[in-house]
Amino acid sequence: MNNFDPAAVVGKHGEHLPRDAAGDIGSLLKKPRAQSSARYWLPFFINLLKLSDIVVLLFAGFGGFFVRFGLDAKLTPPGHLFIYLSTLVIIVSLHCAQAYREREILSLNSLLSTLGLGFMGGLSLILTVGYLSGTLSEYSRVWVATSACAWFVLLLANRLVLTRVIYRARLANMLDESIIIVGANERAELIVNALKRNGHSNIKVLGIFDDRIERGVPASLLPHILGSTCTMLNYIRSNPVDRVVVALPWLATERVEALLKKLRTVPVRIDLVPNNVVWQFPSINMERLAGVPVLTIANSRIGEQMGRLKRIEDLVISSILLLLVSPVLAICALAVKLDSPGPVIFKQRRHGFNNQEFEVWKFRSMKAGDCASTDVKQATRNDTRITRVGSFLRRSSLDELPQLFNVLFGHMSIVGPRPHAIKHNLEFGAIISEYYARHNVKPGITGWAQVNGFRGETDTLDKMQRRVEHDLHYIEHWSLMLDLKILVMTAFAVWFHKTAY
Repeated sequence: MNNFDPAAVVGKHGEHLPRDAAGDIGSLLKKPRAQSSARYWLPFFINLLKLSDIVVLLFAGFGGFFVRFGLDAKLTPPGHLFIYLSTLVIIVSLHCAQAYREREILSLNSLLSTLGLGFMGGLSLILTVGYLSGTLSEYSRVWVATSACAWFVLLLANRLVLTRVIYRARLANMLDESIIIVGANERAELIVNALKRNGHSNIKVLGIFDDRIERGVPASLLPHILGSTCTMLNYIRSNPVDRVVVALPWLATERVEALLKKLRTVPVRIDLVPNNVVWQFPSINMERLAGVPVLTIANSRIGEQMGRLKRIEDLVISSILLLLVSPVLAICALAVKLDSPGPVIFKQRRHGFNNQEFEVWKFRSMKAGDCASTDVKQATRNDTRITRVGSFLRRSSLDELPQLFNVLFGHMSIVGPRPHAIKHNLEFGAIISEYYARHNVKPGITGWAQVNGFRGETDTLDKMQRRVEHDLHYIEHWSLMLDLKILVMTAFAVWFHKTAY
């Protein structure tokens, strides 16, 4: 038993008395709230979203009917059944798309991504079943189309309103989460500093408990020690604590196991900080494999459900763009043919998803003999191999337009890491450890690296390293909103960045 006196640090109501040595992490160490807000308000907002989604879906179904047939029209029993079943199917589809998880409603990107996936899945199921059963023909196409548009618009408005409500709730500290840390060590210091650095203002560290204060405590944590683990259970029962973070080293197995058994006797969430070896990995999830708990260190690919949504995005955007730019494609093809002898389309084998080879298409921008050369060399400024028309096509990125067909055929995506020549893949893959992680998704016509200035020639190892870093950032943070942002940025990059030649 140590000689540490918690009364010297903790006041009557648990407040921290000495604050003069708090340092730059003091703002995160707060008094406990009067009530536990996060555990109440997050489920409340989720239930509110579910209920409001049901209301707007029913409203849109009935509204679509009366828009088509007028307010005096009488809705038949089959019409009622269509509205109620459609509402149920879309709500279930949104559930399957994880649109009502706590983690999803706190991010607008996640709200919009799950809405798109859930809504398109539900609507596709309604139309497919209706068509195959022959019942769809019994309903007015105008009514179904009007209702479908109203469903999406109102569901979208619902989420925009919820985002605003959550923003105000954050400002009012309604979503604050109070935590305590067990273990006054370097790990605890890293956790508190990380919370401050990453802007997690809704997470408040009430204080730190540890039994071994005499062994040395980081100076910045010393003023915030609340006591030993013997006093911790009483503190949790008398204060609104949402979460306990155990930052003890895993090597102290017996000590950690005894502590966890203690903590399981109080109604609080318990988190165990992993070994330092896994801290370097950005995305870690806990799952069970045949009942055995495992830590997922990396899953560097877009999930199956999100992958389907991205494929729908690719098909829609590539189809629309091909229709819009078909005259431009014809003009470019004619210009290439008239400018120099040789094929209009340049084809080259490149690595795609999971290192599978495919043939990428581009308008030929070099002389036919140089294109056929087996010596793959990146284009450089004032490259003599590039034709007059090819120079313009490369600067304006019009030479990439045939890759819309690669997207349509499923070899590529509109947005993703740019595919490199196989020779360059082998060269850089041998010296950049995570290089081939770029191939965990389909390559793209444009990407996060390209709109951030890493476009065109990569004549140094540092440039390729930075390009790889941006590509991996895209894979780990993919969302529909990020794709749309990249597409908008691409329009500016094409005209204002001069790194392509």
